[in-house]
Amino acid sequence: MNNHTLIGLKPTLDEYQQGCVDLLTDALEEAVKGRITSLAMVVCMDDGIATVMAGKNGGALNVGCDDLKMKIHSAMFNDGNLARSRPKPNILKVRQ
Repeated sequence: MNNHTLIGLKPTLDEYQQGCVDLLTDALEEAVKGRITSLAMVVCMDDGIATVMAGKNGGALNVGCDDLKMKIHSAMFNDGNLARSRPKPNILKVRQ
């Protein structure tokens, strides 16, 4: 628990955390409109990871996960983390 939580203030988010909030907000807006029929999510936290899924289209989720895996691999090895001498976090955000 950080000091912000103890005194009731919202923690200051860095640009990567704010990017996560923006992505979740965009997805929630689309889900409320009824445009999302299935969802798979992986979250990375200081103390581990979590994965969840919901919906009815397992085939599309599987193809989407394969696509996401390729994007993560590309970001790590071609565009960012491991491609440079000093690791740098990446956020990939695709709007359709």
